[in-house]
Amino acid sequence: MLNKLSTTTAALSCLLLSLSLSSCGGGGNSNSSLKLCGNGTGVCSVATTDNTNTGNNNSSGGNTEIGLPGVYANICTPSVEKSWVRAHLNDVYLWYKLIVDVPAANYSTPQSYFDALLVKQNDRFSFTANKDEIDGYFEAGEDVGFGYKLVNQNNQLRVAYVQPGSPADLQQIKRGAQIIGLNGTPIGQISYDNQIAALYPSSSQTTTRFEIKDVGASTARSVDLKATTVITKPVLQNKIITTADNRRLGYLVFTDHIATASDPLVNSLREFKEQGINDLVLDVRYNGGGYIYIANEVASMIAGTKAQGHVFEQLQYNDKHADWTAQSKFMFTNKSRSGMDLPQLNLTRVFVLTSARTCSASESIINGLSPFVQVITIGGTTCGKPYGFSQTDNCNTAYFAIEFDGINDAGKGGYVNGFAPTCPATDDLEHDLGTLNERLLANAAAYSKSGICGASGYTPPPALIGSSTITDHEPHAWRNNRIRK
Repeated sequence: MLNKLSTTTAALSCLLLSLSLSSCGGGGNSNSSLKLCGNGTGVCSVATTDNTNTGNNNSSGGNTEIGLPGVYANICTPSVEKSWVRAHLNDVYLWYKLIVDVPAANYSTPQSYFDALLVKQNDRFSFTANKDEIDGYFEAGEDVGFGYKLVNQNNQLRVAYVQPGSPADLQQIKRGAQIIGLNGTPIGQISYDNQIAALYPSSSQTTTRFEIKDVGASTARSVDLKATTVITKPVLQNKIITTADNRRLGYLVFTDHIATASDPLVNSLREFKEQGINDLVLDVRYNGGGYIYIANEVASMIAGTKAQGHVFEQLQYNDKHADWTAQSKFMFTNKSRSGMDLPQLNLTRVFVLTSARTCSASESIINGLSPFVQVITIGGTTCGKPYGFSQTDNCNTAYFAIEFDGINDAGKGGYVNGFAPTCPATDDLEHDLGTLNERLLANAAAYSKSGICGASGYTPPPALIGSSTITDHEPHAWRNNRIRK
């Protein structure tokens, strides 16, 4: 995490003065405005306002100059937290010059004020979350819920996979199962908000009754799921598959770039290297991203020695932080962050299974490898997030404002429209992951043999009449990210 500037004596004086005048943050004094020490030095003063908009207005009246975030950090009153939000965005946000100011007093919480300041035409990814929830997930894989990943396929809410040992797993819910009812009501008759509340509980011990129709079943069954803290297994499958023509495919289902992914990824790829494979199939169709260093480790193992000493990803910050840009190169490496030796597979090509849920740090793997390895993508177009951030905590809220974009060793990035697949193919929920009759894996096996895309390619989904009534809402914005740590 990048170090934040410390509070100076002058800045503290400025803050105390601002509090005494009730003009720090939202609705200040209409007859005066506080000129904060914008560079952390100098003397603060109170000046008469002319009610003009200087472009740095973060109150409902007056033209308060934006201070440094350190002035307001961890002073946990709503008005000061809002001032911190504005200062933080002015400092690190990639599009800080495009922010349109809104009156802070119009927003009941610092989090809603943060959201209102985002440059939505460029940014669909910045977010806030509870700090403890974020830390629990990214460091330990802790996630409150039922332990499934859901997708909307042709206006049917279906299960993409379940986490081992989760409530969904214990009730024998499998990939492809359709959720047709919640708490006794057909799902199509339930409002969006009520669907979210039932499908994605915010606390453990919540119980929801599901009507489930399993793949191949003619009738539905009813099951009660009680939410709990599920420990995410970020590597769901790792195995070597032998095809009919005796090709050996190393197959890896990788779902989350979290800290607990490093060891199983290293162990899986070491096993593939020791046992020998003809091709690697990296399944990230449901992987929204996470820590960049995990993506760096994965790419380093795949590319091997030929990429050593080259850039995996160069981060580019706004023009206030050229020093951060200069210091922010993730290089291909032969060591994990924990110091483990990374196996070097030295592959000339890799198959990557993708979808619209393949996002951010997963896209970094594709982009970072492409100057050194032939990357054959199979499935759908990825989500298009070449941006990332560092987690910045204030008053027990974790703030994630887009801070940088990333380019590879060849200087390429900016893939806001995602990576189009080499071999388009629709996700196949009728078959289990890791079986050769599952469509995306079958395409990889066919390409591995023939060097061309398989015949079971892309079938456009049928057009839906009106708006979809079934949601596959991702309840956690932090699953689609590229985080520097």
